[in-house]
Amino acid sequence: MRWVPVFAVVLIGVGASPVRADEDDDVLAKRMSALVRDFRQPLASRVEAARTIAKLGPRAAAAVPDLVAVLSRLRGTEQEPLQEAIIEALGQIGSAAKTALPALTKATARTIDIDLAIKASTEQILNASDSQNIDALTFQLLSRDPSLRLRAAKALGDIGPAARAAVPALVAALADSDGDARRGAIAALRLIQPGAPASEALVRAIALDLRDPDANLRLIAARALGRLGPPAAIALPDLDARRADPDPDVRRAVGEAYTRIVTTPP
Repeated sequence: MRWVPVFAVVLIGVGASPVRADEDDDVLAKRMSALVRDFRQPLASRVEAARTIAKLGPRAAAAVPDLVAVLSRLRGTEQEPLQEAIIEALGQIGSAAKTALPALTKATARTIDIDLAIKASTEQILNASDSQNIDALTFQLLSRDPSLRLRAAKALGDIGPAARAAVPALVAALADSDGDARRGAIAALRLIQPGAPASEALVRAIALDLRDPDANLRLIAARALGRLGPPAAIALPDLDARRADPDPDVRRAVGEAYTRIVTTPP
C-alpha cells in the first residue's frame, strides 16, 4: 500500500488550494497521467487518477499522450474500469484530445460499455467548441511559468479573430515581465485584431524591446514601431534614446521609424 501516501499527497495538494494558475493544472495532469501509466499501482488508484484528469477537462491537455499510451496497451476487457475512465477523460479534455481519436477507434468492439464511452467521448472531442479552448488558453495566460504563458498566447493567435474573448487577458499580458511571453501577447493581439488601431499599451509593449540587449530584438521593435506610424508617437522618446545605438542597423531603423511616425499623414 505504498501508493496511498503519494496519491493522497497529490490530491491533498489540490484540495488545499484550488488551482492557483494553469501550471498547477498542467503539473497535476502530468502527475495523474503518470499514475495512470504506472501498472504497479492498484487499479482503483489508476481509475481515480483518470477521473481527476477528467475533472480538469480542457486544462488537462498535457495528459493526453499518457492516456493514449495506456489505452493502446490495454486489450479486450483488460482492466475495463480503467479503459472507461481514460476514454471519458479524453472526452472531457475536448478538442485538445483529437490526437487520441485513432486510439479510440482501435479500442472499439471490446464491450458495450466501452463502445458507448468511446462514442460519447469521440462526439465530445469532435464537437468541442473554440470557446472551450479559448477559455482554457486564457486561463493559462495567468500561469507562473512563462513558457506556458507564451504557449497560450501563440495558440490564441493561431485561433485568430475567433479568440477575441481573450483580448482583455492578452492586453494585460502586454505587461508580462517575460519578454518572450510579452512578445507572444503582442503577436496574438495583432492576429486576433488585424485591423484594430495600435493601443497605447501595445505600443509601449513593443517599445520595451528597444532596451533589450539583443540588437536583433531592438531592430525588430524599431521597424514595428515605424510600420505603426503616427499611432506610435508615444514611443518617440524611446526611439530618441536609441539614436546612438551601437548597432548601425538599429540606428538606421530608429531613424526611419522616427520619420514615419512624425511625418506620415494620419
